[in-house]
Amino acid sequence: MVIKGNIEKEFEYYAKLPYTVIVEQWDDGEGTYWVARIAELPHCLIHVDTPEEVIKEILEVKMDWIKSNLERGLRIPEPRPRKYSGQIRLRISPSLHKLLAYRAETEGMSLNQYMATALATSVGITKEPTHLRKARKNTLTKL
Repeated sequence: MVIKGNIEKEFEYYAKLPYTVIVEQWDDGEGTYWVARIAELPHCLIHVDTPEEVIKEILEVKMDWIKSNLERGLRIPEPRPRKYSGQIRLRISPSLHKLLAYRAETEGMSLNQYMATALATSVGITKEPTHLRKARKNTLTKL
């Protein structure tokens, strides 16, 4: 059984950790709203009408989530340090591979450049990263 003093110390510890906050604008067909969640804390999320509110609210929800889980004796996940290499392995069907390769060729890009641009576009990045723009320019000038 956890005593109150230990819960307070643990709460202070977890409250200061750099958790990942994800904020997204959603539209349910009746209007837009904002959703925020803490990536490492399951079911720790909130939705409100404005982006300003969502940041304030998610921080309060995070504190309530941590406190509630400590009181119930449940495990609190810690943020994991993340490093991204920029490389991923992705298995796709041969037919999709073929279509992507054809599209890349049509665009005058390598398959890797084409897929990186397509992925960036799908997550809302509208400007092509500089290194891809330079590589594409080099590819086009070689033709």
